[in-house]
Amino acid sequence: ATSTAGKTLGPIDTAPYFAVPVSVGAMGTKGGPRTDRDGRVLPVSGTAITGLFAAGNAMAGATGKAYGGAGGTLGPAMVFGYRAG
Repeated sequence: ATSTAGKTLGPIDTAPYFAVPVSVGAMGTKGGPRTDRDGRVLPVSGTAITGLFAAGNAMAGATGKAYGGAGGTLGPAMVFGYRAG
C-alpha cells in the first residue's frame, strides 16, 4: 500500500524499543504564590513565611498570569532557586 503520511513517518522495525511514561500535569499555576526577591513565599500580610520558598512554575511569574511557552520559567527557576540557597 502507498502511504500518504509523508517522508517523515515510517515503520519502526528495528529493536531495541524504548518508551517513557506520559501523564497529565499542570504546566504552571497561572499566578501562584507571591515571593520576595529571594524566593521566600509572601502571604497576604506581606511578611515572608520562614523556610517556605518557591521558584519556576511553583511561583507567581514575572510575566503575571501569562505563560511565555515551553521553557519560559526555566530562567526564574534557576535564579530564584539559586537565591533561595
